Amino acid sequence: MGEEATNIVVGKIVDLLFSSAKREIDYVRNCTKNADILKNEAQKLKDMSDRIQQRINAAKENGEALLAGVQNWMDKADIEISKVEEFLEEEANAKKTCFNLRPCVNLSSLHHYSKMSINKTLFLLQHQEDGQTYESCVSIPTPTPRFVDLYQTKNLDDIDTHKLVLREIIEAIKDESIKMVGIYGSGGVGKTTLAKEVAAEVKNLFAEIVFITVSQTVDVKEIQKNVEKAAKRIIINKEKVLIILDDIWKKLVLSDVGIPCGNNHMNCKILLTSRSRNVCEGMNVDRNICVNILTKKEAWVLFKRIVETSTEETPYALLAFFFPHNAPWQFIKQLEAQSKINYLSGKWIGSMQT
Repeated sequence: MGEEATNIVVGKIVDLLFSSAKREIDYVRNCTKNADILKNEAQKLKDMSDRIQQRINAAKENGEALLAGVQNWMDKADIEISKVEEFLEEEANAKKTCFNLRPCVNLSSLHHYSKMSINKTLFLLQHQEDGQTYESCVSIPTPTPRFVDLYQTKNLDDIDTHKLVLREIIEAIKDESIKMVGIYGSGGVGKTTLAKEVAAEVKNLFAEIVFITVSQTVDVKEIQKNVEKAAKRIIINKEKVLIILDDIWKKLVLSDVGIPCGNNHMNCKILLTSRSRNVCEGMNVDRNICVNILTKKEAWVLFKRIVETSTEETPYALLAFFFPHNAPWQFIKQLEAQSKINYLSGKWIGSMQT
């Protein structure tokens, strides 16, 4: 009985030793094969890295934030690919040296490189698996705001000049027979402010609201980029979209920038602002609305509201002196030399320049 047990134990030990010896021999025998597998997996990782880099480039162009970890994954992939290339070159040189000895006496070298090839291959496979997520998504899309949030919370109830115009614009936007509304008035009267207030008021009527500042130097490509997603929602999903084109200085051909218009307006409404009535009429708006200058009292109330201050330090009489056309930003520019209002002037001018 004891002898039988001993034989079983000895048999298991022999099997283990044989398996271990076979594994070590396989390392030597399959050195070239293992190196080829490593080279193949390194190329696969490089191809994956290139594809992900293309996605990263596209995301950056769209102003999207990259997912946490994607850049670290890319950096790690570059490092490991570089290490593998160096290793494979070293392994190839070692084999040349070894085989030139005839017969090879440096079996330990083959064993070493073969085993290292397997370990590195396993690491590359794991890194490829970790990167599969990034092949489909590398960024967090920057959502196009459903409405502009820069100024829409300012209360216009006690500013009759704006309140009446705001109501007229909203009624025009809600009118199904009207597809394009124009707002015009001299610089500084608050056209941009009103456009943003309109966006806040009608936000629930549209799947998306796009706000685009056109300005004197028209950047067609930038406008096309901003309009692209909205156009897809209009054409493919048949959703209602409001496109606000702010600060237009000359006639803009909407079809050139990808905005549905005319008989092909579909579900697209357009609100544009300009200093020139002629520009609005030249773009064939259905309703043209004039924004009159604020009274001096309204201008001062709105100024304090925008800069979020209740100060009465600036004499009201200065308003009449500094901006006869009731454009408060002109008044602020005159006072910009006073450091105590630099911050306030920046907020005001940024809000009321158009």
